[in-house]
Amino acid sequence: MQDRAETEVGSVYVGWKEGEMDIHHIYTGRGESSFLIFPDGTSMLIDAGDFDPPTPDPFNFEDMKMCDPLPDPSRRAGEWIARYIRKVNPAKSEVNYLVVSHFHSDHVGDAHNNARRTEGRDPDYVLTGIAEAGEYLRIHTAVDRGWPLYNYPKPLEDVDFCVENYRSFLAWKMKSEGLRPEAVDIGGGDQFVLRKNPLKYSGLFEVRTLAASGKIWTGRGKETVNYFDLNPRNISDDLNENKNSIGMRISYGPFRYYTAGDFSETLLDGKGYPVNIEGEIAKICGPAHVCKANHHSYLDTMTEEFISNIRAQAYIIPVWDYLHIQPSTMTNMASRRLYPGERMIFPTAFPDVIKEAYKDEPWMTSVCKDYGHVVVKVFDQGRQFKIYILSAGDESGTVKAVFSYFSKELSLS
Repeated sequence: MQDRAETEVGSVYVGWKEGEMDIHHIYTGRGESSFLIFPDGTSMLIDAGDFDPPTPDPFNFEDMKMCDPLPDPSRRAGEWIARYIRKVNPAKSEVNYLVVSHFHSDHVGDAHNNARRTEGRDPDYVLTGIAEAGEYLRIHTAVDRGWPLYNYPKPLEDVDFCVENYRSFLAWKMKSEGLRPEAVDIGGGDQFVLRKNPLKYSGLFEVRTLAASGKIWTGRGKETVNYFDLNPRNISDDLNENKNSIGMRISYGPFRYYTAGDFSETLLDGKGYPVNIEGEIAKICGPAHVCKANHHSYLDTMTEEFISNIRAQAYIIPVWDYLHIQPSTMTNMASRRLYPGERMIFPTAFPDVIKEAYKDEPWMTSVCKDYGHVVVKVFDQGRQFKIYILSAGDESGTVKAVFSYFSKELSLS
């Protein structure tokens, strides 16, 4: 599926143009962030993480090994993300939508980071992750799973030291720039709409919210299965914030893209039986051409049930920890037993020592040899798409590899 001519390799990425949808998976080595430009130029930022624990770190993640911060350590992740966005965004610093998938520091920013703090904003906050990116970007609408009370399924007083810092950032942006916060509309297909030229793409484009806060859409109206209502143990047991992640399916013509933060693990049904919620969201999503891996493809995700239903041609893994490359999940994504057809796995980082350790694994033949920022370009009204790998070691936007696909190859029935 690699572009045979490869005429774009070595040149600067061509960028977005009217009628295309660009999905940028931005590598910083300190968290996850995606920036989307819709066919009419409407933009969406999903997360802007900055997890940069000191040594020793307060979480005692003894087995964690951070990847290299790129382009370099001279700036924090939030600023690098904002600089990237202002370079590729046709509206420069204006961003129509911010979506916070869930409240973990590698998606929102860690308030324990040794970072600058605002002064005189009442309340002040640490410039980390989303809050730091917001110093350079003007965000029109912010959507998360907690607004306005941040108390479901129980009070979100602090999740990995993120929530209060994020709420202080929201308060300042509301007061200073008129940002509009909204609670995510689960099952809705009209919360995220085209803002520039909606009539031109009427019937071709949709963002559908599939899950959030332990609720999964059934596909009927706004009806959801609410696992916290089904079984109170889902609240009293260890409530990992990952389970509450916002999941979305973005459609442009026949093209489908799936993204859902760190959506993972199990919840109990009304009878106390564990339910693989990954499998449930994949069933309601249906096959997708491109799938952003859940929870960085860590051990508790990308199950056989999920892969069998999502059936992607391309899997993209936002990597910041060496342990995000896991043989079991890579095997599932590459498995022709779960579904037939070609597919490719695109990690945003693949450290040489890990690549060497797994060089003889069968799934390695399905892994892109290049890594960096991973950009999906959808064109021809969603009938075709390409995947670009851009250099993350600098801000040049140099193309390292190109892969071409045709959306019609995947049956969505």
